Amino acid sequence: MKYHRVYTLQNGETRSELLPYDLKISDFVKGTPSFPMADMGAAKTLKVASIPSGWDGGWHPTPLKQWCITLSGSATIETSDKTIIELKGGVAVLLDDTFGKGHRTTVVNDDDWCGMLVAV
Repeated sequence: MKYHRVYTLQNGETRSELLPYDLKISDFVKGTPSFPMADMGAAKTLKVASIPSGWDGGWHPTPLKQWCITLSGSATIETSDKTIIELKGGVAVLLDDTFGKGHRTTVVNDDDWCGMLVAV
């Protein structure tokens, strides 16, 4: 399993990288078989968003470091080097571009994009 991270270079331009989750065997549910989990840290807030079809956010930095996890619909995130991340069900992106040019988010199909925004 992997996730995308969007980040800012010193010159203000944005890039993305695909990173693996650091999965470790966990006894999370006592009395059941163990399974792999990754501890991604504590959450500050959890919001659910429904962004309408056709929405284009233009270029903007993320207002705070946050996870963007797609629940339904389809959108794209573009970084300043023209890399496109496709946001579809189950895709997770760590938005860490809190300054500079930022990224461009666009809802690309006829359905609204629905997702969770988890501030960290």
